[in-house]
Amino acid sequence: MVASVRKIFFRWICGSYFKIERFNTVIILQTYKIIIMGLSSNILWHQTKKKGLEDILKSRTFKFSYSQEKVPVADYEIAFPMISFCDLPFSEFANYMGKYGGYSIGLSHNWGKKNHFNPVWYCYANSIVESNLFSILRNANPVQEQYVLKLAEIIAYVKPVEGELNVKGHKYSNYRFMDEREVRLVPPFQYLKNENFQYMLSKKEYIEYKKQHNEMSLLPIGIKFEWNDIKYIVVQNEANIVEFKNLLHKLGCTNENISIFYQQQIKEDFIGIEHDQEQNRNFVPVDIENIIV
Repeated sequence: MVASVRKIFFRWICGSYFKIERFNTVIILQTYKIIIMGLSSNILWHQTKKKGLEDILKSRTFKFSYSQEKVPVADYEIAFPMISFCDLPFSEFANYMGKYGGYSIGLSHNWGKKNHFNPVWYCYANSIVESNLFSILRNANPVQEQYVLKLAEIIAYVKPVEGELNVKGHKYSNYRFMDEREVRLVPPFQYLKNENFQYMLSKKEYIEYKKQHNEMSLLPIGIKFEWNDIKYIVVQNEANIVEFKNLLHKLGCTNENISIFYQQQIKEDFIGIEHDQEQNRNFVPVDIENIIV
């Protein structure tokens, strides 16, 4: 009798783990799949206030708005027009959720790519990349207007890795913007100029613009979407779910696969946080014999 020979080989091929066993002439192949959690998702999230979400759904449009950001190398603030999303999976969404308005709408990643959205370019303050970009812009020949506009468009996608953030009455001295994984779209500056829109506002101009537009920074131009592009809607509380379902029905929404969740539901059921609530101290024990039928 020929002795059995057993050989075990482990190979790492294309992210899978293979175990090969040989018993005489029989070869058994078992596959162990290695699952690696990604840092992004197939959803782009846009956060806004309740009225903002209602207006987005009613118009099926994301409007550009001036967003003011500090420029570290120049130590002043500039407002560029943009539409911003974040690329975060549910597991990372809790820290971001509610920070910029309390209501969120999630669209497909493909919609963002189709409409030329792009991840922002995170730079450390006074880094060589950031310093060189602003140096080129400052020294550009004003006569070469088209060149200057294109360069300014690129700079509009630059964002600090970290910095000061004031939002909803909270002040963060060293907020890590990079953790938001922002994806944004800036309209072509030549188009804005042709349509008599300002492509860049100083801090003073930004404040004045908001005064003239009821404290809003929106522009009357934006990017359209279809009902089927929407994947998720996140609202503040459970009562809002029925409210927004009724709104979608009233607007003639044809996408029955939109999932609507409220914030605490995501934290407790999906992420697994904030579900350990303190027991009610007024709890009255129930007589089990009186409820058995």
